Amino acid sequence: MGATVNMDLYLIRHGVTQWNVEKRYLGHSDEPLLRDSLENLQKLRAFVARLEAPLLISSDLRRCQETMTYLFPHCHYIVEPRLREFNFGDWEGKTYNDLKDVTAYRQWIDNWEKESVPGGESGQGFSRRVSEWLMEDLPKLVVDENWKTGTKSCVIVTHGGVIRYLIQVLTKDKDAFWRWRISHGEAVKLSCIYDRGEWQCNSLSVVPTQENDKQ
Repeated sequence: MGATVNMDLYLIRHGVTQWNVEKRYLGHSDEPLLRDSLENLQKLRAFVARLEAPLLISSDLRRCQETMTYLFPHCHYIVEPRLREFNFGDWEGKTYNDLKDVTAYRQWIDNWEKESVPGGESGQGFSRRVSEWLMEDLPKLVVDENWKTGTKSCVIVTHGGVIRYLIQVLTKDKDAFWRWRISHGEAVKLSCIYDRGEWQCNSLSVVPTQENDKQ
């Protein structure tokens, strides 16, 4: 794809679920948001309301779609299953204390990119599906939307692991995955250029929210 597009990507982590509160592994399990957690998204909703006709994309899981619907009520958005969180398989719903003495878990912690989770996926499988979407599908969407509406912003509601991986790829910083910690309801903005099949990130910043204002 030869088109060149300037695009601000807003990566938003979904709001809080009960499993998040209990610090349980939550990947492909389809947990809803806690109703009270929407209050923490009010400042973010006011911020994104100022964006001019953004392209909206969400993971297909309920917690992300509920977050998107709260932030952009009555707006059309694209649902993308490849933006799901890492699939924790047999470890879904379990806590660190439940798993800390399990040999397979310790091996995965030490080498998550190559080890597979029982009943779940490997880090390589996770990286492959997110990368395919980023490099193949997202460019088509942003180029088409830019041509039709002139928009220069794209809002993506997804999960912590996906956001950290996207930051790593877009900034070409191999340590970014472990260095970044994205809170629930927090957003980061990446000002990017898509040109001749490549993404280039020119700046990265945290979008103000009620939660990070307190930190």
